[in-house]
Amino acid sequence: MSVAEYPAWHRANVLIRPEVILHHAVIYPDAYTNVAAEVSTLTDKPLTIGERLAPLGRPGAAERSLLDIVTFAPGGRAVHEHLYDPLTTPPAVVRRNYEAARDAYSLEPASRVRSTYALQEYFVPEEGFDDFAAAMARILTTHRANVLNVAVRHTRADLESMLSWARSDVYSFVLYYQQGTSTAAKDRVHAWTRELIDAALAAGGCHYLPYQIHASGAQFLAGYPRAAEFFALKRRIDPDYKFRNRLWDAYYDHR
Repeated sequence: MSVAEYPAWHRANVLIRPEVILHHAVIYPDAYTNVAAEVSTLTDKPLTIGERLAPLGRPGAAERSLLDIVTFAPGGRAVHEHLYDPLTTPPAVVRRNYEAARDAYSLEPASRVRSTYALQEYFVPEEGFDDFAAAMARILTTHRANVLNVAVRHTRADLESMLSWARSDVYSFVLYYQQGTSTAAKDRVHAWTRELIDAALAAGGCHYLPYQIHASGAQFLAGYPRAAEFFALKRRIDPDYKFRNRLWDAYYDHR
């Protein structure tokens, strides 16, 4: 379906259906206009795959070659959308754990010396879906970001966590992309990431913190308005700044 159709489809086919157990949706580059959605529901039909968990192990030569085609070859995105995904996700009756526990090694490239794959995630209120989707497409296209897909998810509001990224029911946009490991390549990602963070903020949302640290201090505080309260708690519980990481070092003044 078109990206514009997705929120209404999601409400009608996922949110109000109690039999839905898992749902996955993907927006495809380079146009960012189409989304494919799959739904897993409870059933009493016999299993078509008997194993309880998907097999583990690194991808073979064929899988790695396909990843290279999708990432680097002209027309690779069309291969991903129209061939790879339809062929690798046929209808099946499986256990929930089998469907949910895919092996991360299945995405491992042959080498990460010159380039690597990474994730980013942005959260916007339900009413901000259209604005952010349009801004995201414009930014990624302008910067020619090498995005393989954008997964779309939905999360209920969390009003308890001080650093909550869902202060209302939100849609999340999860970017899976390739980038070089050189300083110049990192700088290019830094530039379009900050633009995406601004787009999320403009839509009333924020970015996800555990990935590469690109946000400015002002962007961090705008997306997480209870950060000062959280930092005050940190100073009381950990006055010597014993527990730390790069995220703390980037935004937390422990003096």
